[in-house]
Amino acid sequence: MDYSFATQFPGSFATLLSIFASALGCGLLIGLERERSKQRENQHSFAGLRSFAICALLGALCFLFGQHIGLMGAAIVGAMVVFSIKNQTDDPGITTELAFMMTYFIGALCLWNMPLAAGLSVGLTIILRAKHSMHSFAGKWITEAEFRDGLCLLALILIALPLTPNTPLWGDVLNPYIILKLLTLILVVQSLAHIAKRLLSSKNAMMLSAIASGFVSSTATVASLGMEVRAGRANAKHNAGAALMSCVATLLQLLIIVAGLSMLWLKSIVIATLIATVVLASCAWLLLRDAPLTTPNQDLDSRMFSLKEAAIIALTLTVIQAGVYALNLSLGYAGLILGTLLASLFEIHAAMATVVIQGTPDNSTVFYAFVLGMIAHAIAKSINAFITGGYRYFAYFAPIQILHIAVLITLLYCL
Repeated sequence: MDYSFATQFPGSFATLLSIFASALGCGLLIGLERERSKQRENQHSFAGLRSFAICALLGALCFLFGQHIGLMGAAIVGAMVVFSIKNQTDDPGITTELAFMMTYFIGALCLWNMPLAAGLSVGLTIILRAKHSMHSFAGKWITEAEFRDGLCLLALILIALPLTPNTPLWGDVLNPYIILKLLTLILVVQSLAHIAKRLLSSKNAMMLSAIASGFVSSTATVASLGMEVRAGRANAKHNAGAALMSCVATLLQLLIIVAGLSMLWLKSIVIATLIATVVLASCAWLLLRDAPLTTPNQDLDSRMFSLKEAAIIALTLTVIQAGVYALNLSLGYAGLILGTLLASLFEIHAAMATVVIQGTPDNSTVFYAFVLGMIAHAIAKSINAFITGGYRYFAYFAPIQILHIAVLITLLYCL
């Protein structure tokens, strides 16, 4: 294939000027960063501002005369890079040499796609400029435990999920792909909560811990905070606010799970759920706004997620889904509603996941089961708050819990 300028841009002098101007701009941008880095770190470098500008122009000029000339130019630039690397005395690295080689091809790319070439030059400049930030992140900020967890999560997403069969083993449930997908979603949510706690360590520790714990089990979080109030170790108002924050995590995790199962259901509930989440979070913040600000203890060996807890949650979701499906088979839609109500008393995500895979929002019985499940879960949490934390804890928690569910259900019917 002939890539010469004569065949690609016949008789266009203005186009020729724009190509060289684009290549020059890309080279100057990258070279400017390398020149400033060289002066900032007081290091010798084989290429600076002018060298990078010439390299980009050379790439455009060589490929202008055809593919063979362009490859010859690339070989010459590559030989220069190899010669520079071999003659390094203090071994400062090969980042500049690799950037120089890439600049040659960025200049050549201006012949065919100037916006892409400009974007690559900006991206390369950002990577070069972020040297110290990236080194600090890799060497100091991220811990060994977080690195291992990150590798595990990437292995699940990039290797395990694509290889898992996407076929239900019993009716519409017990799909290995869906089970692993739910496990992965739970791990991702836990990881994001962990990162948020790292980044926002100066915020209210109670709020952050409640949200993070809510992604694991909001019901357990409500009970734990209630028992602190009953034991006299915590303020009922503040702990109720934190418990409500854990319910924010419940709604967000519900959206994530529904998104993984049915985009049709997600479109039907997303607006109502987000508005209800804002109402819930605002009320919880009002209860927490006068709580003392503390800095949580940072455990540098802390894990991004708990694989055991996530596996238990995913297994619980699967078992409850299978149980509700069995009731649906034996009793019809009455079994679906009954199973949803019973499951919602313990785990709302499993109950709602089962409802989602049983039918569309247009099915009135399935939609009714969804609404009843949300109501049952809100009542169960309120009873949980009363039993574990006493009346004052319940008085702060229950009205807001019922309010945001009422808002959610009203909007589901109206929208």
